[in-house]
Amino acid sequence: MPDPLERCLAFLDRIDRRCAERTESWRYGTALFHDSLPRVWSLNLLLAEEGAGAEAGELTAAADRAQGAAGLDHRRIAIADDQLGARLAPAFRVLGWKAEALLVMPHVEAGKERAPARATEVAREQLEPAWAEGIRGSPYGRDEETVRQLVDQRRVIGEAGGARYFACLVDGRLVSYCDLYSDGKTAQIEGVMTHEKFRGKGLAGAVVTKALLESRAAGHDLTFLLALDEDWPKELYRKLGFAAAGRIWDFTKEPPVP
Repeated sequence: MPDPLERCLAFLDRIDRRCAERTESWRYGTALFHDSLPRVWSLNLLLAEEGAGAEAGELTAAADRAQGAAGLDHRRIAIADDQLGARLAPAFRVLGWKAEALLVMPHVEAGKERAPARATEVAREQLEPAWAEGIRGSPYGRDEETVRQLVDQRRVIGEAGGARYFACLVDGRLVSYCDLYSDGKTAQIEGVMTHEKFRGKGLAGAVVTKALLESRAAGHDLTFLLALDEDWPKELYRKLGFAAAGRIWDFTKEPPVP
């Protein structure tokens, strides 16, 4: 029986591949492309599965060839091997790339949750205006075409992961929300977001708890989420009973600002 970290990594890999419109080999593994949404970095990325002996310069040069040939403006490499990612991170940063470690956090403390009265299940179509609003207020919501593609990304991933959606409403407005993806046994909570002026009111905890309880009721024996290692939400998730089982790495180089 795979351990929880192995199951989480396998789940993430399956979702990534289901989202791809096409795949190709690149020097260090598999290249995933979603040509109809080229501005979405999470759908157009390189999986470095065979990069154990590579250096950052070799990986970035190979990424330029593979993603450049596809006409992509950004570069993104995903590495599931924590030791390799940690070793390469300083050199990637020197080369002008962003290097981020993501904690893989399965839920490990069952039995303490109470059903949050203010969180409810909603349809994807209800959330699309809230997603668009949040993207427009972010550094990467540069124009309406980017907003459109990033909203459509949620549809693509949702269809690949059989998504359900949960939210808290204030005066009829969706102000905190998350997604729940599933393969029948394992589930991932993703896309946790609370609009800025509604933060600090326990709403994120409510929607995550709702998703967790619904996941358990649906028969999943493992529910996990990802959290940036260098950001504060990981502490909220720990309070909700999630614990880090390992790390994965994302390396990105943003397109030049027009």
